[in-house]
Amino acid sequence: MPFGIGHEIVCLISRSALWSFFADIKLQDEHNVPNEGPLIVAATHHNMIVDPAILSVTFPEQRRLHYWAKDSMFKNSYAAKFFDNCGVVPVDRKTKNNAQLYAATYRVMRLGESIAVFPEGTSHTLPRLGTFKDGTSFAALEYAKLLEEDPRPNPDGSLPRRANIVPVGIVYPEKSKYRSVAIVKYGTPIDVEPYMATYREEPKKAAKQLTADITSAIEALTVNAPDWESRDAAEMARWVLFPGENGSMRDYISVTQSLINAVNDLSQTDQDISLLKQSLRSYKLELDALALKDVHIAKYNEKDITAASTTIELLRRTLASLIDLPLFLPGLVGHLPLYIAGYYAGKFEIYEEVRAQNKIVLSLFLVPFIYVLAFIWGWLTLFGGTFFGFFVALATLGVFVWYHVTSIDERYESFKDLVGRWRLFDAVVLGRGMWRRKERILQLKKLRDVNVAGVRRMIKTYKSKNDDVHAVWLAIRSRVRQFGDPAKLHGRKKKLAKQFEWAFEG
Repeated sequence: MPFGIGHEIVCLISRSALWSFFADIKLQDEHNVPNEGPLIVAATHHNMIVDPAILSVTFPEQRRLHYWAKDSMFKNSYAAKFFDNCGVVPVDRKTKNNAQLYAATYRVMRLGESIAVFPEGTSHTLPRLGTFKDGTSFAALEYAKLLEEDPRPNPDGSLPRRANIVPVGIVYPEKSKYRSVAIVKYGTPIDVEPYMATYREEPKKAAKQLTADITSAIEALTVNAPDWESRDAAEMARWVLFPGENGSMRDYISVTQSLINAVNDLSQTDQDISLLKQSLRSYKLELDALALKDVHIAKYNEKDITAASTTIELLRRTLASLIDLPLFLPGLVGHLPLYIAGYYAGKFEIYEEVRAQNKIVLSLFLVPFIYVLAFIWGWLTLFGGTFFGFFVALATLGVFVWYHVTSIDERYESFKDLVGRWRLFDAVVLGRGMWRRKERILQLKKLRDVNVAGVRRMIKTYKSKNDDVHAVWLAIRSRVRQFGDPAKLHGRKKKLAKQFEWAFEG
């Protein structure tokens, strides 16, 4: 099944949408993906249509991916032609016969092409992977069996090959947040040959075994917790251990998973860790309730939150934003409808796994109108509607869009920080709002101090006794070594190094 222009258009739109929504999409261990032969790419599915979009535009070696869709979607001739053009493969869900169920899939794989599937079946927001279905396993095993029964060459003379299964973990530290990060981690391909003897005798048993192994492989590529308490506690432990880092961490997956394992395991035998786990969760929930980030409280880690310090910090941040505003204002005004639409698209969606999709789709709908209007205004107003001005206006619009997207990250982080400073100012200085917010913030600062001390104590106590804690300690020490001599540091790097002082020795 060849790919047509429809596939290229969809990928182009997806690439543009992802570039504007995510600050970065990090690929890890992409060398694990074979550069030839048919593949079944089994990926996590936590973010609706964002998942296939990311896979399609970032898959190594620019290999194209087919996707499954129920065959009823192909009943309309125009829809069928479009889906075929995009490389979508129909699946007959009404039959119990695997050879018939995946017939179109097998035709694709005989040509050496690849299918991307989501074994969890549906998108979700859980602290760990969902239950994997056996469809991926049956497709791979039945195809291998068919090749044994029918090994004849393809029409082009090439010999068909079995399809290896490539496990993929798509991890989103903040999956519904604008300008967040996505991490795509590839695992070692799984060969179906070891399962074939069992499959010939007991197909269901072999499929279950393969599904279990696919699940284990993808678990190793992702972040999984037994419950939200463990997940939230580990996330906050990571925030206080690695200030200034979140999804930007090169070792986000391994560090976060090690912290989940450590907090969950040690809390079973150590009462202090059990209390720390509860305290970290409480800290996160209170931050969320006050719409604050750890960085806002961390600023006051060594001083009281006073009216003077809060006001000074707010004025400093506000002045810096005002100085930078003239350079960023045109792009901000031009894209303001997108930001407003994205805000409300996320605000009124109750399912987190749908929010990013809604924001992206709504923005894609609005972008043509905004950019066409901006182009017409620029061409007629700035360049007099001339023939030469048409091309200058077009180039100007391209630069305008590029500059805004590439420069927005620092400004957006500054804006979020400024909003947090205003909330602190409102609570501490103006004393407005219900639920005694000033007292809650002061208590939050004390709770953070307790958590920071507790997490550091856990690391120092168990760094030589627990493998997961030891892995986190090595990650911390790698940061410390990068600072070099603390006496020679200046500015922001010196402030950051100060928060790692506790780990400089040992």
